Amino acid sequence: MNAFLKRWQCVVLIMLLVSVGLAHWLTPVDQPMLHALHVAMRKLFIVPVVLAAIWFNLPGALLVAGVATAIYLPHVMIQWGGQTMENMNQIGEIGTLWVVAVLSGWYVDREKNALHRAADAQRQLVHALVAALDAREHDTGRHSQRVRSYASQIAREMGLDKPTRNALDTGALLHDVGKIGIPDHILLKPGPLTDDEWTIMRQHPRIGAKILHSVPFTASTLHVVESHHERYDGSGYPVGLQGEEIPLTARIFAVADALDAMTSDRPYRSAMSIDEARRCIEQDVGTHFDPAVVQAFMRIAPEYWITATADIDPIETSVRTGG
Repeated sequence: MNAFLKRWQCVVLIMLLVSVGLAHWLTPVDQPMLHALHVAMRKLFIVPVVLAAIWFNLPGALLVAGVATAIYLPHVMIQWGGQTMENMNQIGEIGTLWVVAVLSGWYVDREKNALHRAADAQRQLVHALVAALDAREHDTGRHSQRVRSYASQIAREMGLDKPTRNALDTGALLHDVGKIGIPDHILLKPGPLTDDEWTIMRQHPRIGAKILHSVPFTASTLHVVESHHERYDGSGYPVGLQGEEIPLTARIFAVADALDAMTSDRPYRSAMSIDEARRCIEQDVGTHFDPAVVQAFMRIAPEYWITATADIDPIETSVRTGG
């Protein structure tokens, strides 16, 4: 997608340079009205220079300024005459192109770097919060990071665009942020929860969505946070959404979350193998899981899930192969 956009942007710049260059060269200069149009045409060289700065930063702006100069300068030399003011004006036009290229390119570079730093700070904040959540639940296996990796792979298999995948990634990391509002005696209880305790526990998706609602850069993640416990047949919580009423990112997350839960050790059972987990997920198609998501999941080789999170948690040994 990025390569396509860059090709499209290059085509636009070339077309603009050629169009402005032809208009400038072909507009007659021997009539006052047409000469005014001729002067206006050469000022339009600034447009591709500014666009190049926006799309390709300072190097792109300088390159386009050089091409525009190469198109414009021969005409200046041909038309060079005894009119000092006109000659200086033409030279000034070329100088203006380069000034605009340098200033716009520098400014765009600075702004993009600032945006990148802000994005990095946001990612670090998200990871710090997730680490705190996992530590609170004594989850040294880094559940949130593993689920994000699994969900991201399913999303790629389904052909989701990058913004949607990014929203899913962040949502997967923050899906349990609402557990901040769950008392420790419920969240960390070693045994089964009572009905009243389950009622409280099932509020954590709403609590999480409420926490993130006022954070601008997490707006696109709210679907995952609020709906990650909904089930395809409508028996989930907190709302009881059914089928495609459940956001797609939440439906993808549900499969990834189930895979991690099944292949991780729990106090009441040992971890399943990947093959066992795949069979269980396939059996819950249409009840717990979206059939289309499960189809994409099943197309991914079982071996992938064994190594998918090795770089995240190299000491995690609960995921096993076999049947």
